[in-house]
Amino acid sequence: MKIIHTADWHIGKVLHRQDLHEDITLFFDWLILFIKTENIDLLLISGDIFDLANPSNRDLATYYKMLYRLSQTETKVIITGGNHDSISLLDAPSVLLDVLNITIIGGAKSNAEEEVIPYIDPKGVMQCVVLAVPFLRDKDLRLSLPVGEMIDKALHTEQAIKSHYDNLIDICTQKYQPMVPIIAMGHFYMKGAITSDSERDIHIGNLSGLDSNIIHHSIDYFALGHIHKPQKINNKENIRYCGSPLFLDFSERDYAKKIILLEINAQKITDIKSVPIPKFRDVIKLAGTLDEIKIKLSMYKNIYPLPAFLELEVIENVFDILKIQQLEDLKAESVSPDYRILKSRISFTKDIESEKITNSYSKSISELSPMDVFRKKLTESAVVEPSFSDLSEIYHLLLEELNQ
Repeated sequence: MKIIHTADWHIGKVLHRQDLHEDITLFFDWLILFIKTENIDLLLISGDIFDLANPSNRDLATYYKMLYRLSQTETKVIITGGNHDSISLLDAPSVLLDVLNITIIGGAKSNAEEEVIPYIDPKGVMQCVVLAVPFLRDKDLRLSLPVGEMIDKALHTEQAIKSHYDNLIDICTQKYQPMVPIIAMGHFYMKGAITSDSERDIHIGNLSGLDSNIIHHSIDYFALGHIHKPQKINNKENIRYCGSPLFLDFSERDYAKKIILLEINAQKITDIKSVPIPKFRDVIKLAGTLDEIKIKLSMYKNIYPLPAFLELEVIENVFDILKIQQLEDLKAESVSPDYRILKSRISFTKDIESEKITNSYSKSISELSPMDVFRKKLTESAVVEPSFSDLSEIYHLLLEELNQ
């Protein structure tokens, strides 16, 4: 039996005003071909299907067309919601999709048994059991601990997540008494994971995450989503983030994009390996003086299907306001089928006063997350701890409600 673990598709993602529709389309084409070629039995998608809770009609069409294509294969599909996803939007067509061999778990279920999904092969033999756990929101975490058991926020979050999985293990044991692998899906930060600039905070005030050492011993593989860099946690082969298939931020430009392929033989996981996703677009940073960057632009040749996304970092010695205008002129004049300049900044190393200029040209409000903007406002308003953390957590809860 063969299983694919993927996550963080972020359909509808816009990177510095450039949408990634072509990128996700090419990834879907490749994934369908890989599924058919490798005769994949089970596809697991661990959250953040969409980038926004209210995706556009085009993004919805892209999603449903992909689900239709998957339904034309022999592959069973299990999808869980992430912190970017709307629970109601994902769950709405779940009855219809069940008929197409696609199971959706948009949010935590009041009946936890619905999150325990056995995979039965065409011969009627159970090959594995999947704990299809979506992103656990604060209300879900509160329900996961016994009444009256209150501890500090970080420890509460960790123990509540652990309790949720332990409960599913108990259900799995009682209902199926499985002698087959148990595969857990999850969408959260696990201690030791390396993050990029594109991941939103999950639990404000608690970025410590879940300790991999307290995971239930019965879980044979943890298929994680939320962190966009493919990685093993604490060098454990069976606890992995597959990462996002797309470059969602310039901080991810050095990441090798992958899916994870598992094989089960004789009711045991016998192989876990990363499969590289073809690179559809170059995402690069060019740094140097303005003249050096002009030369680099003139020499750049694209070898990928889609135009490269470029970030320019101009570094000059002495402050010169004309350099700022020259950078803007360069961006306006640089029209090429090989690349698109999405981001730029300029700094002057010998001028302390230029810090204000550098900051004003480094990051526009469109590049910031809602939480980034809120925190900047708190800082400008001279809000200090503990009020800073308390207000941030309240704002996070409001954002979470909007995303449901």
